[in-house]
Amino acid sequence: MQTALALAIPVVVVVGFVGVVVSLAQTILGIQDQNLSFGPKIMAVVVIIAAGASSAVTLLVQLLMAAIAALPHLRS
Repeated sequence: MQTALALAIPVVVVVGFVGVVVSLAQTILGIQDQNLSFGPKIMAVVVIIAAGASSAVTLLVQLLMAAIAALPHLRS
């Protein structure tokens, strides 16, 4: 659960921030198009995934190693 949170929270926070900024800009400029906010959000997700890919893979490898190490203890 901690690994899932560690991987998801940065993406959710950045997308939320980008969504608020785009919505604020749409309100100020009077733009009514709802589809306009998807482009910046998708770009933000791509940037976050590209920036954090190596640390995410490291985190997932550590989780896999811990799961493999716990396998012998699961025998009853």
